[in-house]
Amino acid sequence: RTTTRGSDRRTLRNAGRRFLPARVVDGVLRGAPADGPVPMEIEARLEHELAAVLGSSSARLLLDAARRQAGPDLDTVVAIIDEASQDLRFNQRLLEAALENMSQGISVVDRELRLVAWNSRYRELFGYPDGLLRVGVPVADLVRHNLGTGLAGQVDVEFEVDKRLHHMRAGTPYVSERRFPDGSIIEIRGNPMPGGGFVASFTDVTAFRRAEAELTRANETLEQRVRERTASAEQARREAERANEAKSRFLTAVGHDLLQPLHAAQLFTESLAAQLEPRKRHSLDPIRGALDSTTDLLTGLFDMARLEAGGLVPQPRPFPLADVLEPLASEFRALARARGLEFDFVPVRAWTHSDPQLLRRVLQNFLANAVRYAGEGRILLGVRRSGVQLRIEVHDTGPGIEPAQQALIFEEFRRGEGVAGQGLGLGLSIAERIAGLLGSRVGLRSRMGRGTAFWVTVPCAEAPAVPEPPRRTALAGLDVLVVDNDPAALQALAGVLRGWGCSVQTAPGGEAALRAHASRPAALWLLDYHLDDGETGIAVYRRLAERFGSVPALVLSGDATDAVRREVAEEGLGLLPKPVRPLALKSMLSRLLAVRGA
Repeated sequence: RTTTRGSDRRTLRNAGRRFLPARVVDGVLRGAPADGPVPMEIEARLEHELAAVLGSSSARLLLDAARRQAGPDLDTVVAIIDEASQDLRFNQRLLEAALENMSQGISVVDRELRLVAWNSRYRELFGYPDGLLRVGVPVADLVRHNLGTGLAGQVDVEFEVDKRLHHMRAGTPYVSERRFPDGSIIEIRGNPMPGGGFVASFTDVTAFRRAEAELTRANETLEQRVRERTASAEQARREAERANEAKSRFLTAVGHDLLQPLHAAQLFTESLAAQLEPRKRHSLDPIRGALDSTTDLLTGLFDMARLEAGGLVPQPRPFPLADVLEPLASEFRALARARGLEFDFVPVRAWTHSDPQLLRRVLQNFLANAVRYAGEGRILLGVRRSGVQLRIEVHDTGPGIEPAQQALIFEEFRRGEGVAGQGLGLGLSIAERIAGLLGSRVGLRSRMGRGTAFWVTVPCAEAPAVPEPPRRTALAGLDVLVVDNDPAALQALAGVLRGWGCSVQTAPGGEAALRAHASRPAALWLLDYHLDDGETGIAVYRRLAERFGSVPALVLSGDATDAVRREVAEEGLGLLPKPVRPLALKSMLSRLLAVRGA
């Protein structure tokens, strides 16, 4: 039996023609009876056509009003719907324009899984024939068409259609990729819409996937190249380390062999000076100057080589600044006096935490620079306290340094412009780099014609509360044992000590030292570090101390490597680098005797 909804043909035609073309309305109502109610199927088709223009709610509202034949009320409803339909058409055109301008293909289906919107890119991607894409077409027909073109290969078409419809009905989001027959790769993303329906986007990711594949291949080859380069770099690093170790060993050996005769020459010169009449001693000044210059040049080159190779490692410890400053003051006071310079030193009782050997090297460069360029003026060595820092300063009354040169003076191979003097210009550069290793800062201030002040900072440290030992600084009458395997150096050092009034015994190694001390105990030991047959001065010191008890001792060495410095420091002994300047040795021994209470 045919079901009716109560509207006649004329009422439906009048309502439909307000929003649809006459041919569309007449086509839908074809077959409807001229009188009486129109069958529900025909009215539903008209509602569907109106819904495509007005929307489902507005179409239903219009037909309900027409069914009631509301007269003026119908006109009001029509006016309202007409205004709403205009807004709807505007929104539809806006949506269509947005969809058409998207690079992705877009399709939208309603809750009945019928197509309601799409764009031209969607049609191009799937190559739909004319007439297939239309509002209301079941999405199942579109899926069958796509599968029929071989999009998914040889598959059971109806099974695949049912599977896709099931996803849409369940509202399950999905992402997949399909390789089309032309080789392009399309990413398909489907997402449910609120209230039912589904929106799908189709993006051509062919270029991206190709780039990804190329990147993967490049990454694989890059990893291989990285492994090869890493192996090559590791091999180069090992070779560089071996070369660096060989260079360090070479420098140590060469340094010891070069500095040893210089050490003996300086001591022989001092011994000779003690034997000459005072008025003839000045004849040795050129020899002393040449030896000092040669020593400075070699020491600077060896220090720079060790710095470049990372061979200088600080070994900080707490110590009184006087341990470093007083021997330096004594040594350079004599050097300054020989050049007609006044030398002032302000004694200090402060303690610091640093590496005394490296700090001495920094200050030695500052003082040597001051003696070289001070002219006939005055040099001052002193310390200023600034908060938790101590600033050790070396002042001179020399010609000063031009402002433009002050920024360059710490560079390697740089000397003051227009200033005579020997040297490679490494001293201040070495001082700055050693200070950096110590965590200290160096600087200068200078005024033309008024002089220059160089300074280095060190941290303050607390002095331990220990009773001050009795002091003895006189070397005259002191029994000294000297151990050195170099006969020339041994003879020269013994001659200098005897010139100072010491009673000296000499020994080339440990066994001879034990016999000498057993026959006549010594109050002071001077030990060369490198002895014959791999024996060291530290080993000799331990043997002597174990058998006779500890006495003040000083190690002399042309090997200033970290291993030597560390071993000497761990034994609690002083270290004086070769070639030893007699003034420095005398100051060091006096200080050692005073501190140890000999």
